[in-house]
Amino acid sequence: MESSGILNVINNIFGDINGFLQNLIGFDGLILDFYDQVIRPLPELIKIPGAILLLVIIVLGTIQFVKKMLKLFIVIAVILVIVLAMSA
Repeated sequence: MESSGILNVINNIFGDINGFLQNLIGFDGLILDFYDQVIRPLPELIKIPGAILLLVIIVLGTIQFVKKMLKLFIVIAVILVIVLAMSA
């Protein structure tokens, strides 16, 4: 019973912060205005290669992120093996 009260308080705080940020920043409006002023007037011959370039950048960035996380996992695993070997 008490946990639902706490959950309501947390939801109210989140709602207040969310509303404050929506009024302060207006992120949706900024993105829509940018699209209306910059992207929409461009001809399709520029939009299509731009979208392909953006897709390539996102894919390559994701691949680089995964590679770095794999290296980090290997380093952590090696450190864990060394610690376990020294403690045994």
